Amino acid sequence: MRIALLGAPGSGKGTQAKLLADRYRVPKISTGNLLRDAIAANKQLHKSVKEDMDAGRLVADAVVLKLLEDRLRKKDTKRGFIIDGYPRSIPQAQALDALLGLLGKTLQVAVNISVEDDVLVKRITGRIGCESCGEIYNKYFSTPEVRNKCDVCGGKLVSKSDDTEKTVSMRISVYHENTAPLITYYRAQHKLRNMPAKGNISEIHEKISDIVDIEIRPLEIKTLETAAESIDEEESTIIAGGKINRIAPAATRGSEEDSVVPETTNSPPDTSLNSKQKKKDKPAEANTKVVSKKTTAKKATAKKVTAKKVTAKKVTAKKATAKKAITKKATAKKAITKKSKIQ
Repeated sequence: MRIALLGAPGSGKGTQAKLLADRYRVPKISTGNLLRDAIAANKQLHKSVKEDMDAGRLVADAVVLKLLEDRLRKKDTKRGFIIDGYPRSIPQAQALDALLGLLGKTLQVAVNISVEDDVLVKRITGRIGCESCGEIYNKYFSTPEVRNKCDVCGGKLVSKSDDTEKTVSMRISVYHENTAPLITYYRAQHKLRNMPAKGNISEIHEKISDIVDIEIRPLEIKTLETAAESIDEEESTIIAGGKINRIAPAATRGSEEDSVVPETTNSPPDTSLNSKQKKKDKPAEANTKVVSKKTTAKKATAKKVTAKKVTAKKVTAKKATAKKAITKKATAKKAITKKSKIQ
């Protein structure tokens, strides 16, 4: 899911972005936080950017876009993200579309949270946050149980340096001049969803979650199912025991291929019906091995039979030679006897 939350300063974008990020387990990307972190880490960036932020002016597009690009390239944005506080102008929206297109992470929905200006002033000037865990409260609408103490972790509650009434008025003026036209921009792309900030935080959160669950999640689930079917139809390869085994497509896989070749043991043969069934269910590979062994045994037997036949022939030949020799001796003896009688 890839969502941008739009709205004037103090409309509750940050609170709703955090709730959505926790609910759907995707990162919340706040350009305000990215800028504050950059200011803390870069002294050169500190002066110019801090002056713009303190005065309620928009920070240079190139600076914000570079920080945003670095954040969107991180692995945790693969499943999606919630962008809070960006874009704030049409040129920024166009630059964001180009960046997301390059990264293959195009925006799916832009939710605009609309609030009246007088309410916005109280929301911003009364806003206080925990230094430790980041929990947000409001002096007018959502006070902590103990003054200046976080209900969650007990940390100290402080106001932002740029949440003064003068700064708020400037920011609201800039919003109407530069950011409000984004409503028309995203409506033209059929991505805009307008959300009047009526009700408490939980009620607004449920309304935005309904948009996600009805419009975005079904599309993502369908996409995943289509991808799974595509993989299932193709031949897959798995590596097991150091060997590569080919697995046929699901349509051609049968119960025989799912059976496992049992290990050879010294236990007596099982003559039960289950044993016979197991023999039938042996995979083709096991049957091939059995046939191979039988063929080898037959060849060995054939060689032995051939050897025996050759030996028998030799014995017969020897007997025949001996018989001829005896016959010759008998013939010679008869001839001698006959000659003696004549003399």
